[in-house]
This record gives sequence, structure tokens and C-alpha cells, in this order.
Amino acid sequence: MTTTEVRQVMDVTARRDYLLTLIKQGPQKPITTGAVCSLYRTHLRSSLGRNAARRDLRDLAHRGHLIPTTVEGQRAYRLSPKTPDRHPANGRQMLAALQWAIATEAGEWTPGRARVALRRAAGTHIYRSVARDRLERLHREGLLELHSERPGHCYYTSVTEGNAA
Repeated sequence: MTTTEVRQVMDVTARRDYLLTLIKQGPQKPITTGAVCSLYRTHLRSSLGRNAARRDLRDLAHRGHLIPTTVEGQRAYRLSPKTPDRHPANGRQMLAALQWAIATEAGEWTPGRARVALRRAAGTHIYRSVARDRLERLHREGLLELHSERPGHCYYTSVTEGNAA
């Protein structure tokens, strides 16, 4: 497989999971950004830069696989002694939480507002695209009505909101 094929096949999540596997196989010492760059050159035959390595290490730390530390005044990471927990809420739980929030709170639902409700349910960061997808899914199921007043601005309202009285 050539370098360009490897880049096309391996997405960011797969690359980070592969990096975690490489870190677990190596010696149990703190790993720096420079060490990750050399792992990328050696194992992926990729010239990913330091910024990508930093983002990958930060993401693995955010997910609980690595613990940030300082070695000789530089940021480094070491393996976490505990296995990280799974995401606190799966997709169905988050969708149910959004349905509950829409049922209890009246008004217009935009992706930004849905994001707040989903963040409350999940306890972690939620992308705007995820909130938009959940709203569209509820619309396709017939639970929300789509309104579009001007191009680029749409919002949803509950179908049962007016019938509650």
C-alpha cells in the first residue's frame, strides 16, 4: 500500500486508535509530540506534522486513555492505569433526552438549543452537526415540524405542542 492509499484509508479516529495501540506496545515511558511524529513516519509512512500529533495526543487524553504530565519542562503523556469508561450516553439515550426536553420546553428548536439539551444528557461536548442530525431524525419520524423563514435559517417546533391544551 502506498502512502497516499494509507492516508485515504485511515481516518482520524482509526489513526488515533492505531497510535494508542503503538503506545501500548512500546516501552512504558511518557510519550511526547516528537515521539508521535517519529511513530507516524515509521509505521504509517506519513509526514503528519506536530499539530496533528498534538491533537491526537490531546484527544486520547480527553477520552481517558492517556494522562498529561510534564517531563523536563515539556508536555508529555503516559498511559492511564485505568481503562476509560464508555461514552456516558449512547445515541438512543441522547435522542430520548432531546425528545423529553422538546416535550417539556415549548418554543423553537434550533441546532444550538438542541446542542445544549444534548450536552446536558451526555455530559460532554456535542457537535452542532450531531444536534442538527438528531433534530432532522425527529422531523423524519413526524415528531417535529420544520419551519424555514429565510434561506439558511430554519427551526423546528413540536407537532404536539399546540394540542397540549
